[in-house]
Amino acid sequence: MAYKIKSLLLLFLVCYCIDVQSQSKKQSRSYYFSFNGNDLNDGTVSSPYKSIGKIKDLELKQGDSILFKAKEVFIGNLLFENINAKILITSYGKGLATINGKNSASIVLKNCSNFNIDNLNLVGNGRKEGNTTNGCEISMSKNIKLNKLHIQGFQKAGLYVFASNLINIDFCVAENNGAAGIMVDGTDKKSSKNIIINNSKAFNNPGDPTNYINHSGNGILVGLCTKVLIDHCEAYNNGWDMPRIGNGPVGIWTYESDSVVIQNCISHHNKTPEGASDGGGFDLDGGVTNAVIQNCTSYENDGAGYGIYQYAGASNWNNNKIINCSSLNDGLKSGGKAAVYIWNSAQDQKQFKNLLFKNNTITNNNNIVIKFDTLSNHESFSFIGNKFIGRDSVILFKQLNENDKFQSNTWTSLKRGRLDIDQLLHKNIIQSFIDNQKPLNYSSIVY
Repeated sequence: MAYKIKSLLLLFLVCYCIDVQSQSKKQSRSYYFSFNGNDLNDGTVSSPYKSIGKIKDLELKQGDSILFKAKEVFIGNLLFENINAKILITSYGKGLATINGKNSASIVLKNCSNFNIDNLNLVGNGRKEGNTTNGCEISMSKNIKLNKLHIQGFQKAGLYVFASNLINIDFCVAENNGAAGIMVDGTDKKSSKNIIINNSKAFNNPGDPTNYINHSGNGILVGLCTKVLIDHCEAYNNGWDMPRIGNGPVGIWTYESDSVVIQNCISHHNKTPEGASDGGGFDLDGGVTNAVIQNCTSYENDGAGYGIYQYAGASNWNNNKIINCSSLNDGLKSGGKAAVYIWNSAQDQKQFKNLLFKNNTITNNNNIVIKFDTLSNHESFSFIGNKFIGRDSVILFKQLNENDKFQSNTWTSLKRGRLDIDQLLHKNIIQSFIDNQKPLNYSSIVY
């Protein structure tokens, strides 16, 4: 008898829990907003609310949706903090609704989780017209999906992710912003992680007019992060109005990060101001470890198509790969005027080691194909199975490393034909430098 009572009690509890869950699902609802609505309405599709300000009065819960009518403009800022619930924010009808943040951000999530932000146009007053913020800012949040957002007119980054986990960015477009189109940031390499940026574009992000101490005008920039994938993205015509001379922007790049993969991307026609550095296509910069750039295309950038850099003060640069990529006529005016540019201002080869550069096709009809800067101390860089094609001289360097490897590369000068440089580098340059320990001038080792 006791057994039957326990069984009945268990059955009752199970049914009760199912009923509670069912009631919870029933209680979730959709809140509609339209320019022709009224904040005294009930927020249904036939009786929508009017203003963004109404959202602060809503007690959002699991499964709720906030929907803005397509092709209408809503002025204000969507600010959500400390909400852990599955919430959808999107447009309804045909087209995109616009959230105009004016001089502030259009959307901010802080310490939130499980949001899905989809199919919206986010607009600011402009990087030189009063806006001072990011466009869509995700901070200290997790499990956020950002899909089909068009973001423009913000002084900082169009889409900014800070110290967040499990962020999926898909089919987003960021243009006419200042600091960057899309940017991932944090406090250390582990603070932002598990981030995917797919099928997105960053173009015509010229620079932050208030930043006189560091680079701005980047396309897609990920730093202080780990386990990031950038796939099938494009960056172009960024960086042309950075308001300073110094280190500059790049189309798609990473710094102080671990396990970043950049693949199937295109970066072209990126710029840097006259006299400034960079403006390149892709870049594995200071403190990067275990990163891969693969199956990517770079062309007609002001700076190097592929920058391989380590700056003083960065953590160690180690175990990175560039594979199956191409460059055409990069290094137009900066980046050492080379398609591939190697630079290490830390000048400690132990901090800058283990590069695999394999099966790439690098063509430069204007300048040098590959250049090791005078500041480029490194260790164990391998160049295997590449095609290097240049106008005249194809490689420029002052010093290589005894553990460098040049194997199965083809070197072609458009003026002088095929060059057998792999063998020359090993026998005449690397070994002779080790034996003699004499400094070499650029002029004596240009091939």
